[in-house]
Amino acid sequence: MGIFISILAILVLIIVAVTLFSSFALIHTGEVGILERLGVYVKTLDPGFHLVIPFIYHITEIVNMKQIPLKVAEQEVITKDNVVVMISETIKYHITDVNAYVYKNKDSVLSMVQDTRAQLRGIIGNMDLNDVLNGTEKINQTLFEQLSEVTAGYGLNVDRVNIDSIQVAHDIQESMNKLLRASREKEANIMEAEGLKAAAIRKAEGLKEANILEAEANKQTQILEAEGKAQSERTIAEAVKDQINLINASLVNNGELYLQYKNIEAMEHIADGQNNTIVLPNKSIDSLGNLPAIGALVQKESTKHSN
Repeated sequence: MGIFISILAILVLIIVAVTLFSSFALIHTGEVGILERLGVYVKTLDPGFHLVIPFIYHITEIVNMKQIPLKVAEQEVITKDNVVVMISETIKYHITDVNAYVYKNKDSVLSMVQDTRAQLRGIIGNMDLNDVLNGTEKINQTLFEQLSEVTAGYGLNVDRVNIDSIQVAHDIQESMNKLLRASREKEANIMEAEGLKAAAIRKAEGLKEANILEAEANKQTQILEAEGKAQSERTIAEAVKDQINLINASLVNNGELYLQYKNIEAMEHIADGQNNTIVLPNKSIDSLGNLPAIGALVQKESTKHSN
């Protein structure tokens, strides 16, 4: 009998200990607890230590309020030009309404994933393959905006959507590579042709500039030669003018003697001829005798006749 009482006491102590232990709840930072009373939602417990009356109150779920990354399974999507592509994506979300997340939706995360896949098919179906491959940022933005409208009812908020990879079939990829190589070769040929064209233009412009400079130089040379010639002619004319002015100035006072001198020179040239005879009036002869030059001329004539 004593043993039975001891065993019963131990069982009672264990039950009391378990009951007391289950009445304590510790909620960590970044989490909240869902408290129910006999299966009915009572309130949301914030982070910290809580005492819960056992058997009547019960914490049914701990909800993580942190941002959660979710890898969406890869899916096949058909583009507007009927090309099948494989797309994988990542979603980052956090819970905003605990009541809606736990009680209004059986599986809010699954619902969000299903909507994501459906929205993605609609977006890609309205785009050509080339736009899909080059427009991941646009796809991300459009998908983010559409998901934000529908996930609010799930108690979730989508923070970011990322397209991780877009893959096409091998034959399509090979065709795209060939097209890309052809496009690059075309661009290279165009650039080479434009380079040759630019070089030819620069060469022609260089020749043009050289011809212009040469013509300008020839023109300048001709101008300088003409100016030099004109300056020389002006200098000669000035010298002749000065000579004439000097002669005129000399003739002002000695004009008669100059004329007599010229007559003597003329007579000398005439006298050089053997068949020439000079006849002068006596008056002229007398006046000429006063000139020293006449004496020399007469002496010259006398020497000729003596010989």
